[in-house]
Amino acid sequence: MTSFYQLEAPTSWAAPPDHFSFSSLQAIGACPRKWQLLHSEWGEHGRFPQRPHPKALEGTIVHEGIELLVRALGKRGLPSITSPAFREAVAEVDFWGHFARAVDQWNDRLARHPRSGPFFVLRTPPRELANRAIRLFREQYTPLDAAPRTTGASAAPSSSVEPMQLLEQRGAVSEVEVDHPALPFRGIIDLVELVDGDVQVVDFKTGKRKAEHEMQLKLYGVLWWRRTGFRPARLVVQYLNERSEWRIGEAELLAAERRLEESIDDAKRLLADTPAEARPGEDCGYCPARARCAAGWRAYQASLGRPRAGTTDLEVTVSAEPSPNGFLAETSGREVNVVYDAAVGQHLPPFEAGSCVRLLDVVVRDEGKTFEVRPWTEVYAVGHPASS
Repeated sequence: MTSFYQLEAPTSWAAPPDHFSFSSLQAIGACPRKWQLLHSEWGEHGRFPQRPHPKALEGTIVHEGIELLVRALGKRGLPSITSPAFREAVAEVDFWGHFARAVDQWNDRLARHPRSGPFFVLRTPPRELANRAIRLFREQYTPLDAAPRTTGASAAPSSSVEPMQLLEQRGAVSEVEVDHPALPFRGIIDLVELVDGDVQVVDFKTGKRKAEHEMQLKLYGVLWWRRTGFRPARLVVQYLNERSEWRIGEAELLAAERRLEESIDDAKRLLADTPAEARPGEDCGYCPARARCAAGWRAYQASLGRPRAGTTDLEVTVSAEPSPNGFLAETSGREVNVVYDAAVGQHLPPFEAGSCVRLLDVVVRDEGKTFEVRPWTEVYAVGHPASS
């Protein structure tokens, strides 16, 4: 079986999804090829096997923990930290247990990566991650001390219960998954409330205010309207320390719905080709599939300049037959040394003189004259230098 690092293209290209979400439309619009590469099959892997750095994963786990807590608090009117309602929210989401579960899940995924290793294990204790989340949360959280929501708001409506009927019974419903009846689009609404007889759609955000948050809320308003027949009167984005809310009319929702239909048509068109159009930009250096996107790779490499320290990504052509500890190579018209421990070399893809390889997270030595392949370095075989 051909190893993942020798596959230069997916074994089966991803088709457009049956249903789009706000985030998938954003991702496809930003770079159709990136979405396609990440969602395609690569040999035995159902999707591109991403291997994020442990430190980045720790940040993700901390952010997810804060997000879980904020959603539970939002249902209760953002109570103060010392209140019983706050303790109820912590218990509802099993806040402390989240970190242990997340660490176990990510370590399991990392262990199944085609180039897993001892450096790609999360070693930070879950309790330390939880404490980190609490510190960040305390720095930003601004309680409203509003009256707690009814306990029924904590339960999502089942598919057999009409959402509007449940809303009228409880006054608030949370985590409502809603499909558009005519368009292949769905979303999960954090909270829907009845306030003075009006429907209010609420979304909780733990990051900074962004322009796209308003558009996302409009689309959630469209989903609720089309699913229930009741048009929301207000939309709310609740951040950790501020709140943005506005009234919404039928004309604005209809305009948002038209833009949604156009975005879906554009996404389908963009994903019709294999490979899809690449849209190189500043984010190419962070793309997990950058070694398999020639256009993105070229743009990214052009922005780097000559590396002289730290870690970098680069493409080299093997100049001489590799030894157990490295080989001479050529990159950007100059000769360099690529070195590694014999134990690391045993797990690299096979290559010979004339082979082209892309090295991700290789360590720069001797001001760029030598590059050291470490256990965490990913080495992608390339049939020929980037040309498409």
